[in-house]
Amino acid sequence: MPTIPEPRLVGPIAQRFHRDEDGHRYYEIDWHVRTDENYYDNIAYVLSNWPLFAVGAPFNLVSKWPGISGVDMWAFCTPQLNIAPHPDVKDKAKVADFVVTQYWSTKQSWRCQTFPIENPLLEPPDITGDFVHETRSTKVDRLGQPLRFPNFEPIMGPVTEYKYSYPTVNITFNSATLPLATYVQLINKVNDATLWGLPKRSVRFTDAKWARKVYGSCFYYYTTTYTFEFDINGFDKEIPVEGTLAYSGSGSYLDPRSFKTAKGITDENQTVPLDYLGRELTFTGVIDANGFPVYNYPQHIMKPEVHYEGNLLLLGIPSSLTV
Repeated sequence: MPTIPEPRLVGPIAQRFHRDEDGHRYYEIDWHVRTDENYYDNIAYVLSNWPLFAVGAPFNLVSKWPGISGVDMWAFCTPQLNIAPHPDVKDKAKVADFVVTQYWSTKQSWRCQTFPIENPLLEPPDITGDFVHETRSTKVDRLGQPLRFPNFEPIMGPVTEYKYSYPTVNITFNSATLPLATYVQLINKVNDATLWGLPKRSVRFTDAKWARKVYGSCFYYYTTTYTFEFDINGFDKEIPVEGTLAYSGSGSYLDPRSFKTAKGITDENQTVPLDYLGRELTFTGVIDANGFPVYNYPQHIMKPEVHYEGNLLLLGIPSSLTV
């Protein structure tokens, strides 16, 4: 099928300006537009192959016609539009040249998305945000040091709990079919790559609500709301390694028989901190600059990845929340 050529913008013909008693500014521009010879007398062709400013565009003439002055970034193109045959067109002649008049105003009685959308499937998604507040328990401080009393016993119980808040995003959209098969495979999974400017494993898909609706008496459609949680530190917990068995010093670290009951500083069976090989930590008698005891080995902090990863963009969500 041959490509339909776009109408050609010949150039601006005239500019008009006025200001009302409230100080609002109004601009009008007459453009000379020429159609292809195969589309004489075809105003619909001019409209469907539009070469000029879209509704809502700021008044910036140089962006369409270099050399012409006129910039007002607070005046926006209105839906009002006039198209008429060019005055040079003779009577009863085929019309290939048109005068298209566009209008800008700083007085906005309309806004984006105020025009009715008849088909619900064409509505853009709604995006809202909130915060979730919960109580969490921790075993390490902000420096990654295990929480311990001066006698080296771990701090446990309600004193380790604190209030934690993290943001959520809700995305609501309409679709012709229910995306059930997609979201049941991704629920509770975290992002497998950077998403919305946040690093891998810091966005979790936590909820999906849906409702079947009917448009008039014509067809059914579905409204679905997805909920996502954000945590810049990730959703995997940090766990200080400790236990009642420690490496004995002989045999393989991979052999459970190489571990013996830990005695600790009281020489009694107790839970002791361990390094990454399962060796018991021994206090060296030195306190560091931050007031922490220095052990012969650093205590290992585990962060097991228990949440499965997935490509959350398969849900059909936008790749940006700001565009």
